[in-house]
Amino acid sequence: MKTIHSVTPTVWVLVAAGLSVGVVAVGSPVARADVDFECERGCWGAAAASSSTGQEVLRLNYKTRQEAEDAAVLWCDVLGKTNDCQVLTSGLGCLAIAASGDGKRFAGGVALFQDGADAAALDGAGPGSTIELRDCNG
Repeated sequence: MKTIHSVTPTVWVLVAAGLSVGVVAVGSPVARADVDFECERGCWGAAAASSSTGQEVLRLNYKTRQEAEDAAVLWCDVLGKTNDCQVLTSGLGCLAIAASGDGKRFAGGVALFQDGADAAALDGAGPGSTIELRDCNG
């Protein structure tokens, strides 16, 4: 006899909402879920930026969130010849960095799909912002 397990629609809505969007702007602390695990292929990505030089970096396909964030800050600092890079966002799926119209504010977005990450980053950077970098893990 087969046993069938079903998940109520409410649970799926909560799961989808939890995976949908994350936004963080430079200067604010990175919002973190209590999710951190190691993936074999490398599934974590992070975005970092420097407010002084305008350097932006996306790093993808790391085994842990911490590795992705450390790599993003390191490469941002090295390429921008600075030491003030901060993590904008990190997570699974797709990431994007948007810059405000005046180029003084950066925001990162993360979502399951690229369109969602772009929308989150644009929303965080404010009116007149544009997507500077975008890509997906995997």
